[in-house]
Amino acid sequence: MEQIVKFSKRTSKLFVGADTIKNKNFKELEYMVDKLIPRGTLCALVGESDTGKSSLLRQLAFSLAFGDKDFLGFKLKGNCNNVLYVSTEDGEAATSNWLNKYFGEDVPQDELLAKVFFTFKTDGVINNLREVVRENCIDLVIVDSYADLFTGSMNNSNEVRNFLNQYNDLANEFGATVVFLHHTKKSTAGSRPNKNNILGSQGFEAKMRSVMMLTKDTNDTSLRHLCVVKCNYMPEANKANSYVLKFNDHLAFENTGDRVSLDELVVEDDYIQEARQMKKDGKSFREIEKELNSKGYEVSKSSIQRRLD
Repeated sequence: MEQIVKFSKRTSKLFVGADTIKNKNFKELEYMVDKLIPRGTLCALVGESDTGKSSLLRQLAFSLAFGDKDFLGFKLKGNCNNVLYVSTEDGEAATSNWLNKYFGEDVPQDELLAKVFFTFKTDGVINNLREVVRENCIDLVIVDSYADLFTGSMNNSNEVRNFLNQYNDLANEFGATVVFLHHTKKSTAGSRPNKNNILGSQGFEAKMRSVMMLTKDTNDTSLRHLCVVKCNYMPEANKANSYVLKFNDHLAFENTGDRVSLDELVVEDDYIQEARQMKKDGKSFREIEKELNSKGYEVSKSSIQRRLD
């Protein structure tokens, strides 16, 4: 027998009917940065140390604050253009140094600079962010970096998800976009850019709607490859090539317009090339480990398996 579901005043605020959701008529996902960062979601920029990840996120913050129509050639769309930046690695002195290098001889307007708010305090940061976002229009929250704020076991998926749920609630309730800076595993250096290269539990990647990876070019030290290794709303074919960026003396990035296949970014050590051939010859990972170690490589079965699988 059909029954009409009744809600109390409290629960009526917690549940939304599918008819109401459908009639909102969102036929296309709204992006803050076209093809890269969906609005009102959790996203991440990951990579090895010293690739310029913080500089890229700061550049995004000021492009948004200044009302730019594009960021590195991608359409950029803000509402109020206010940004909160949680900086755990660089203090005021290092941030001031970056700002002066980034703007150089330009004299930006103070009222535009003031639309990016930095905090260097980590105690109670999620509560502080929530208070500011609740009382103000904030387009973007940047957390630089995730590893400094997360205090649990990075390999424990439940702990990771519980931590990120606080930020997901912030995004869902207030429509703010949250971008985390995070690192990749050292063991994956030189391998094909992949979401599985991210340090820690798969729970981190699972909560992100988009994950970008920044890697250095193996031949030109001024070039970086921006790779979309996860985006729930992007066709797989669009993720197959990197966007080639140039990192200049102002610690800013420029889009060269070039794209490179992710397969071309793989840098293999000599032992990996040998191991790959052994695998083709039908040898087991245990046999490959034994033979490589007999040649003086000092590698484990698990490390070989990670690089070849």
